Formats: sequence, structure tokens, C-alpha cells
Amino acid sequence: MQVGLLCASAFLSGLAHPPVGAWILILSAPAALVWLVLAQRARVGFVYGWLWSFIYYLTLGHPLLYLIELQTGSVALSVVGLALAAGLSALFGGLFGVLASQMGRTLLGVLGAAGAWAFTQYLRGLGPFAFVWGHWSVALAPAPLLLQPAELIGAWGVEYLIALWNGLLAYGVWLVRQGRARAAAGVLAATALGFGSVLAWSYTQYGAWALIDARRSERTRIVALVQPNVNLARAYTPDEWTPIRERIADQVRRASALSADWRKPFNLPPRPDLIVLPEVIEPYPMPENRPALRFWRTLAMETRTALLVGGYGATNADTRPANTMFLFLPGGAWQSHDKVQLVPLGEHVPYREWLPFLRVFGVVEGDLRAGDTLQPLQAGDLRIGAVICMESTYPWIARGLANAGANLLVVGSNESWFGRTAALEQHLAFCVLRAIETRRWVARCAPEGVSAFIAPTGAIHARAPAFTESIIDHTVRPHTTRTLYLRWGDWMVGVGIALTALALVWRQKAGGQAIG
Repeated sequence: MQVGLLCASAFLSGLAHPPVGAWILILSAPAALVWLVLAQRARVGFVYGWLWSFIYYLTLGHPLLYLIELQTGSVALSVVGLALAAGLSALFGGLFGVLASQMGRTLLGVLGAAGAWAFTQYLRGLGPFAFVWGHWSVALAPAPLLLQPAELIGAWGVEYLIALWNGLLAYGVWLVRQGRARAAAGVLAATALGFGSVLAWSYTQYGAWALIDARRSERTRIVALVQPNVNLARAYTPDEWTPIRERIADQVRRASALSADWRKPFNLPPRPDLIVLPEVIEPYPMPENRPALRFWRTLAMETRTALLVGGYGATNADTRPANTMFLFLPGGAWQSHDKVQLVPLGEHVPYREWLPFLRVFGVVEGDLRAGDTLQPLQAGDLRIGAVICMESTYPWIARGLANAGANLLVVGSNESWFGRTAALEQHLAFCVLRAIETRRWVARCAPEGVSAFIAPTGAIHARAPAFTESIIDHTVRPHTTRTLYLRWGDWMVGVGIALTALALVWRQKAGGQAIG
């Protein structure tokens, strides 16, 4: 019975993410997990936590099937690869189960279990194999009002609140079943009051930020995104790429011709202040490949518009290219920023010599070079925090760029590796959290989709249809606000650890018994 409930809970929680996107499930389905692992033997807690997480990651992680089959040509290997990825990620769920199993079925136990969940999810983002896809808070991207606390506590703090909410729901139900209706009513009333207060504050913040960005002024800027509808999951010969590059250049010219009459009273040029192209849209390393460098510099000067172009950066000091965003300015100057957090197995293979069997899953053959600084690129008064593809899933990247002075976040991405799967929408959802955490506009550009503008409220204001050649533009207001999350970082993880430790110690002092 318990195992069946656990499996159903995991499956329903996975459906909170795209393609189903039933986000409200994440506010109830995980309750069974939080409750069932409490006050268990450590071994049972591990099994429950691992099994739940394994099914959860299988449910939402199916786009990996497409990626691995694309790389290997084998359906069987794609199934094995997905199972391995889900199983390894589920180890963190197992760790959560072990920690929570040593807590009592008490209010303090619920508080501690929520802290343990937030802590173990935070751990997924550390180390050479860091991978945080699919945590609970990102499922709420379609309901950004519920994510407003992220400006204070970040994604992992919201993760804590979701775990706490689910735990309190389960605790209330348990009290009722124990015949303690009055205690249950008290818990549920306190829960409603606490989370109702958070919701009221969120509504106020959402409205305030929406009002700020509704007013156009001399500080309002225009950004255009070019979605060329080009499959970047395959290689092109020079003869194939030349006409594609020219077609993209024509899109850039059309984007530069967009005009806005409202800018005239402010003595601003009618054209966009920045045009963004996707990650690695230029396949030839720059500045080593002089014709490629000259092409984009010339285009920026011709259109009199700053161009942010994804490509590969090459240096004489290191033969490995970097995944780089290049900023070409209308005056001919250019700047670049290298990706700092490389994708494990996709852009580098940690401990490659010790893990030769990974080659059968089509992992990258040569490692890219990682950047070592988080510094904005500057175009006029726009200080652009270039976030490259999977970096948008890691809160510390956007936070570091904003703390370095970025007043606009631009995500250059490439989901061609995932085809027409739910990965496109799942990846977009992370930008909602990054926008709220930093209170910055996020402009996201991808070769086939999804390209979109996300406001500091987390609302998606404009998006291009996937798998279409598109140009979209939107006004953005460069913000320099330093949110509590920008100043304090993942402080709620520390609070969660403290509550976890307190719950563990309390139960030990109580002789390992669950007390209510």
C-alpha cells in the first residue's frame, strides 16, 4: 500500500512539469513522500526516497531519450541512459529519505524534513556532475505569483516552502486520522494564515514590479531576439553554412529596422538597443577565424546596433574552445564572455580517464574550456549578464552576474539537441525563477525555440512560436535593485540545515519516538 502510494505520488509530481504542466500537483502530490519517510528505519527511508525520486525523474526526464538516441542511434541505450541518469539523481532523494527517517512525525519533524529536502536539492547543484533539472519550484513557473518569495530566499528557499506546505498537509491529515481534530484544525489554520500572508505579500510585490515596468522613460530600452529556426544539433559544411548565415544576417537587418515612435520624445534612436542571437549560432571559433569575426563586426556596424552572438571562443594559450557569447558594437569594438558552468557529459566529461564506458552513451569527445569570471558585457548603459544555456538552471550564475553589475540578463540557448520534446518548455521555466530572484529582465534566445522575454515579475511577456523563423522585440528597463537573495544568497539552505539538525537531535532526545 505504502509503495503504491509513493509511486503514484512521484508520477503525479512529475506531471506538474511540461508537457502536462499540471503545476498545482506540486502543491499536493509530494505530501506522501514527506510523510512516508518520517519516523522510519534509515534503510527504509533511503529506499522510499530513492524510489520516489527515480520515478519522478523518469516522468519528467523523458527528453533525455531523444538526446541519447540522437547521439548513439540506439533506442536501447537511450532507455539505459535515462534510467542511469534518473537513478543517480535519485541518490539525493535517498539521502533525503535517510535524514527524514530519523525525525519524528511531529511539527518539528515536518520542519526538519522540509529543510532536508531543500538541502539535498541544493547539493545536486554542486560538484563536477552538477545537474539540478526538475526541482519542485521550477514547476510553478506558469504561476509566477507563487514564486515571488524567490527574491528573498531564492529557488532553494521556495523549494523549502513547497516541501513544508506538503508536509503540513500530510501532518494535518494524520492528526485527523489520529482523532485529534482540534490539533489538526490548529495546524491547518496556522498553515493557511502563514501561507496566506506570503501570498498577500507576493501579490503586492508582483503588482509593484509590474507597475514599475509599465512606465516608459528615457531609461527604457528595446531588445530584439532573432530565432532563425536552424537545427544546431548537426554539423554543416562551409558551403551549407554560408547561405544559412546570410539568411540570419537578413533577419538581423530586419530586426534593426524595427522602430518605436514612443522613443522620439526622449531623443532615443528608433531602432533596438540590442539584437540577440542564440548560443553557438556561429560555428567557427573566433577571433581565430578572421572571416567569421569580420562578418559579425561588419554586420553590427552596418545595422548600427549592438549584436550579441553565440559562438566558440578560441585563444592561443589553450587549444580547447570555449562556449562564448560575443558582443559586437556598432563602432567596431567587440567583447566576449565564456561559459563558466559546463554541462557534464555534454561539454566536458569529469574524470574521463576513469569512466571510459560513458563513451557508449555518446558523450562529448573533447572537453570545452570553462570560463573563470562572471562579468557583464556593456553596450551603452546596458550591462548584459550573458547566461549560456544550462547555466540558467543554476541560481548562482545569474546571481553572480547581477552582483557584478548586470542590469539585464540574456540567455543564449540551444535546445536543438532535444528536438520537439518537453525540454524546451522545461528549460524556459528556469528563466522565470532567475528573473524573480534578481528582479532583472531576462531575454532568452534559442535557434528553434523557445525565445521569450521574462519580466522581473516572472511573467512571460512575449515569446516566439517554436520551430518558426521569428523576430520578436520588447521593451526592457535595466534594473540595478539588489534583492535580499542577491545580497545573502542561499541563506535558506542554512536555515534548512539548522532545522534538520534540530529535528534530528530532538528525536534522539525523545528516545526515537514520534510525539505529536
